[in-house]
Amino acid sequence: MTKTLQDLIDESIFISTEYQARLAELSGNSDWSVDFSAPSFTLESDPSVSLSPYLLGTESEQRGSWIWSWQELGHFPDVVVTSAVQAREAGEHLGVQELTTDELVLSEGLARRLTLAAKAVTGVFAHYPAVAGGGVRAWLLVDGPELELPEPTVNRMGRVMAEALQTNTAVHHQRAVDSYARLRGAHISWDTEACAVVTATDGALRLWFDENKISGIEPAEPAVGQRELDRAAQEADQHRQALRDEARRALKIAQRESEQQRQAREEAEAQRVAATEAAVAPGAEQQPAVSLEDTEGVERTHPEGQDLPFDQEPRENAEPGLVSTHVVTEEEAPEPAVSPQVSQDEAVTDTHPIVEKPAESEPSEAQDEQDQPSALERLRAEQAQNEAARVTPNSPHEAEGSEPAETGSTASSELPSAGEERVSARSDVETDESQDQEDQGTKKKGFFSRFFGL
Repeated sequence: MTKTLQDLIDESIFISTEYQARLAELSGNSDWSVDFSAPSFTLESDPSVSLSPYLLGTESEQRGSWIWSWQELGHFPDVVVTSAVQAREAGEHLGVQELTTDELVLSEGLARRLTLAAKAVTGVFAHYPAVAGGGVRAWLLVDGPELELPEPTVNRMGRVMAEALQTNTAVHHQRAVDSYARLRGAHISWDTEACAVVTATDGALRLWFDENKISGIEPAEPAVGQRELDRAAQEADQHRQALRDEARRALKIAQRESEQQRQAREEAEAQRVAATEAAVAPGAEQQPAVSLEDTEGVERTHPEGQDLPFDQEPRENAEPGLVSTHVVTEEEAPEPAVSPQVSQDEAVTDTHPIVEKPAESEPSEAQDEQDQPSALERLRAEQAQNEAARVTPNSPHEAEGSEPAETGSTASSELPSAGEERVSARSDVETDESQDQEDQGTKKKGFFSRFFGL
């Protein structure tokens, strides 16, 4: 058998109205407090009244949604979420999607409608919307012996139905009247779909219906005697007992699922910690260390007194430091050595070092006098060497086809200054930090943050 959310609302609307009136008599305008660890819901009246709270869920105006408390178990005591789990189980059996969807888009009156539907399948008919702050309201079902109703009378039932109909919550009035009479232990008999007689200890009422709406009500003669009334009261007790049995079954389900979810969270946390430790462990991505025994007989490539390469493990007493860079400007750059045979104009345009031939062994005086060229020939030879030095690339970048700087000022203008380089580094760091903050903002929030709209 399947039902709709409205069907469950119709079944609970009248008896819910009566229980709410009883709760208002107990609370008045007194303050309240709730302790889920106890659990207890206390009305600070005179005298104070302590009831058992059952958290159904929360509605958040900021988030714009309703979240059932069974959405992630383990954050509240299992007994506190019993009614929510019981409503979910009934929703799966009856095909009511609203009771089985963990988070619903908020709409006008949705939280109250869900609460009324939960009452029909749990047998807990009083509720309290507790304001939690920040536009969040937690909807509780409350129960206790102080909320017990007196025996039903037609006068009391008539007033309750008239009050409930003013809210325009009920749609199918025949369903609502029939459910109310059975839940209260009164007797109801249907002459036709358009006429019913409700009998209680103080008399009877006849109700007329037109298009599923109550169109009239009048006193009537009782349709049954006391024996039938006792039987109706017994059937109402049996129905309440069946719902209590379902509540105990729901508690076991909550305990089992809570333990499963707790273990899953612990395993996920252990995996996260292990992954983090593996990532930050020293030498995690390097080759295994070689023992001293394995290095016996191996020639050392770095004798004492020489600098070790930069890819060594840090010392135990090593501390983090600040690495700074400095670009040598044109004013700070040393002037290149200029051969006395090269003119001053050539020295300005030539930024490459002059390649000099290594010194040869000194020739004999006779040979020197015989082979010594004239001064003009020596000058022409040195100029030819200088021209060859300018054409031949002296760096890898020049060999790959990059053009050398024409002047020292031009080369320095293409490089950032030291201050610009530090500003760029800070900008990169600030960009990374802002990106990290954005990534953290997009992470899914925890259950308490979502549940209470934080």
